[in-house]
Amino acid sequence: MVLRGSMAKIATLKDGFGAASAGETHLRPIWLIDDGLRRTYLHGKGMVAVDPVDVGEMERNLEFWQPKPLGGKIVGGLGTIQGVSPFNDYGRRILTVRGPDGGQVRVIQGIEEVNSRYAKVVALKGKPSLNWDMRVSTKTLDSATLTRIFKKRTDQSDLNSRLELVRFFIAAERYREAKEMLQATIEDFPQEADLLPQIAALTKRQAEQLLVEAEDRADAGQYGLARGILEGFPLQEVSRITKIQVEDALKKLNEPVQKSTELMQKLRAQVGELPANQQARLAAILDEMESGLSADTLARLSDYERLGDVANLPVDNRIALAIAGWILGPGSGEQNLSMAISLIQVRDLVAEYLATPDPARRQAILGELANIEGSEAEYVDRILPLLTPVLPWPEDAQHPEIPGMFEVSTDSFRYVIQLPPEYNPLRQYPCVVALHESRAPIETQLDWWSGTYRQQLQGRMGYGSRSGFIVIAPVWSRSAQLAYEYTPQEHQRVLTAMRDAMRRSSIDSDRVFIVGHGEGGTAAWDIALAHPDLWAGMISISGTPGKTIPHYEPNSRHIPLYMVMGELDGAKAGGAILNDYMTFNHDAMVVMYRGRGREYFYDELPRLFEWMSVSTHQRREMPREIEVATIREGDQFFWWLELGELKPSVPVDPILWNQAERIRAGKVTAAINADNQIRVQRGPADRFRVLLRPMPGALDLNQQIIIREGTRSKRVQFDGSLEFMLEDVRQRADRKRAFWMSEVIP
Repeated sequence: MVLRGSMAKIATLKDGFGAASAGETHLRPIWLIDDGLRRTYLHGKGMVAVDPVDVGEMERNLEFWQPKPLGGKIVGGLGTIQGVSPFNDYGRRILTVRGPDGGQVRVIQGIEEVNSRYAKVVALKGKPSLNWDMRVSTKTLDSATLTRIFKKRTDQSDLNSRLELVRFFIAAERYREAKEMLQATIEDFPQEADLLPQIAALTKRQAEQLLVEAEDRADAGQYGLARGILEGFPLQEVSRITKIQVEDALKKLNEPVQKSTELMQKLRAQVGELPANQQARLAAILDEMESGLSADTLARLSDYERLGDVANLPVDNRIALAIAGWILGPGSGEQNLSMAISLIQVRDLVAEYLATPDPARRQAILGELANIEGSEAEYVDRILPLLTPVLPWPEDAQHPEIPGMFEVSTDSFRYVIQLPPEYNPLRQYPCVVALHESRAPIETQLDWWSGTYRQQLQGRMGYGSRSGFIVIAPVWSRSAQLAYEYTPQEHQRVLTAMRDAMRRSSIDSDRVFIVGHGEGGTAAWDIALAHPDLWAGMISISGTPGKTIPHYEPNSRHIPLYMVMGELDGAKAGGAILNDYMTFNHDAMVVMYRGRGREYFYDELPRLFEWMSVSTHQRREMPREIEVATIREGDQFFWWLELGELKPSVPVDPILWNQAERIRAGKVTAAINADNQIRVQRGPADRFRVLLRPMPGALDLNQQIIIREGTRSKRVQFDGSLEFMLEDVRQRADRKRAFWMSEVIP
């Protein structure tokens, strides 16, 4: 990510946010980046890749006179916003907030300054008389509203004023509006014919914007939409270079389709050379490959693409490379055709095991697998991530009008989910688990992250849909619950819903982000730190951390964190808690909006998806050394270590938190050392379970493993059984990190 704004270095967040302690950089180099709309805080040395570059201020503010009060009370805190009217032609609106006594307070606001990044909205004369400067993102102001305000508040007979508005829309990257305004200006000032070439320049920028949109859609797996944009491109209005760029983009889109067709034609021809009985055994898998081969799955046939035409390689070896690649993924290198055929059966039995609720059938499947060539743990571990979702959606789950939206409800959980456009179960999608504000409908989270459903477009067009994210909105609270209570039951509602969705949709378990608004933001913060092994990152919007969260600072070092709040939010997180995250071993950003209170901050959506798309923001590899904290029943599973019952002195009941005599988190410490040795300190539990899977360079399950606890040690070895692995995946729904075995100590 690139952050733009003026930069100051501050020493601490403990004494409040701001640049008051600028210059005390010897204590802690916290960087404050102020772009006028918000202030972003981060650890400069730990998170900044290069030295800052001074690019200067290129844009100018458009200023409007507004009837501001001469004095007035300084707003130190802001209640809940209960309503807001649209801006009128003079750039004014009425904001209704909850007052200190619980009643409604109506404040008249007006736009005093606006540029391409933000608008400065101030309180105007009236009752109450307030000294209040609020900033809102220009992206949240629609072009029609801005155009109305500009026409009313600027001199339309002045050429420079008209061109200033054109420059504004160009800086805001609203090229269609800039073109329309420039064309109207040329019509009103015909003597300015030298402006005509600028129309072509704006058309070029529009074309570049359209190309970027097509590229983004293709990256999100929405190849049909990308192809539609490119095939409908207004080529007659653009330059020759742009035409070539469009042709290249179309060629890039069509190459996987053409290559898939060619590979399947070649493979079918080679299978035709086999004996009739082998051809019959391969008929179904060839049909499956032909229907499923696309840009998302073409990499599975990379071995076959490279060696499929090698004449000195027997034809059955080449066919085996294709079949095994489809089942195991790229780089399998399997050239034994009988083994490749058996892998098809292994895969189908594994999928059935994960789907069936019948314990007797699961035991029978284990017996069948034991007699099949290719049912080794190494193969099954590679098969699991490439499976399509193992469970179908319930019959009545599909929303009657909205494509890709489902609702699932059981006695223990309920959630709604939105799949992105052109959803393909053979592609793995990033996912947002979005937690609602207290007493708010869970459907509002789908609207916020994926966009509201638009009937004329037959879909949602928000950032989540455009970026190819699956959005899950589970119910975490009881129906009348006002505040998050930090209980294991709340965690369970979220985690069971997420795991059910992972069984029914193609979610990449390495790219699952937990997010939330208000009390849901508090819940996301707590659940992320309590279960750091599950998440690619956490986003808390207007969350208020308390109880367990300050005690779980060691856990926060394993998760990228993004906190958004308003500087006038009376319930905002204290600087002391966030100050703990401003260190070298944290990936944490704190964003504070100027003049804002407790809100949803739609302004931040583009940056949130940019942050989630950073390549390093994926679930991290399992650590060889574990050093985390626990203080609650249920927070006992950390990567490859699961604690037994916590000692009586460790857990604190969240409901009775304020009555607890002693609150001190238990320290969990364990490490995988050289020579296949694991050492665990007993810590907050007398018993624990070690879960094992191969870890390159750290743990080899083909060799004996020594587990040490205190002065005791135990030697274990993997017996080749698949039962524990399949049961682990069936219960946790994580097909990328299946554990092969476990050992309870003592």
